[in-house]
Amino acid sequence: MEEHERPLTGGKFAFVTLLNISITVVEIIGGLLAGSLALITDAIHNFGDSLSIVLSYSAQRIGQRDQDERATFGYHRVEILTAFVNSLVLILISIVLVWEGIQRLLHQQAINGSVMFWTALVSFCFNMGSAVLMHADSRGSLNIKATYLHLLADALASIAVIIGSLMVMAFHIYWIDAALTIAVSLYIIYETVGVVKQTSKILLQNAPLLDYDAIIEAMTQVPGVVDVHHLHAWMEDEKDIIFSAHVNITPDAIEDIEWITAQETQLLQQRFNICHVTVQIEIKRGLNSARFAKHEML
Repeated sequence: MEEHERPLTGGKFAFVTLLNISITVVEIIGGLLAGSLALITDAIHNFGDSLSIVLSYSAQRIGQRDQDERATFGYHRVEILTAFVNSLVLILISIVLVWEGIQRLLHQQAINGSVMFWTALVSFCFNMGSAVLMHADSRGSLNIKATYLHLLADALASIAVIIGSLMVMAFHIYWIDAALTIAVSLYIIYETVGVVKQTSKILLQNAPLLDYDAIIEAMTQVPGVVDVHHLHAWMEDEKDIIFSAHVNITPDAIEDIEWITAQETQLLQQRFNICHVTVQIEIKRGLNSARFAKHEML
């Protein structure tokens, strides 16, 4: 199995989930003791991460199921849907945190910088460990990537809280806690919007970025082919492209229909990295085109 197709293992899933639940408990206690909004909001993020990891792992297991009569293309889009939902939830939480940060700026409170520092340090170590474990799996899956971004964002947030706690202890700058909450939340929104855009395009079956002029030119170079029309392409998931087209051939190429179909399919798969190809052959008779055969290859 190639690296980008490597699934998240059950042991790694359980360990990362346990780490994030532990972070949530530690930060809630530390945030309440220190009076730190940044710690409490990060605890909420980590709780969301735990839920996100559970959903990601479950979606990945479902996505590995073979296609059947109820899902002829398989269940890969479960992962895309999960990544989309996870990212939207993270953005909504971040918006709420921005609002809470603004409220805290307007009504500042004293903060225990020492408790804030040690809690953030523990959180950073746990978050960074989880992010490192998820990094390799995030390269080939938008679903796992969404979860990985959750973890990485929390690790970066912990660094910011550590710096903020040092400023609180040294200079008693209490507003830094709220400012960090706003800054980190805005950063998370910025990083997550890209995942939302990509997953929404796939769910809406938007056309992938292909050179369609080059495809038509290449397909018409096959002997016996007159022209190509009615091209359609969409993404099954972040890796697999589905493509269909009508191919007009000359009447004297009727006997070569199977060979032409095989050549077009091989061309599209190898040169343009298209996974699923459907080619409908039509015979060109003067100005009229009549459908002759249809060949589908998975």
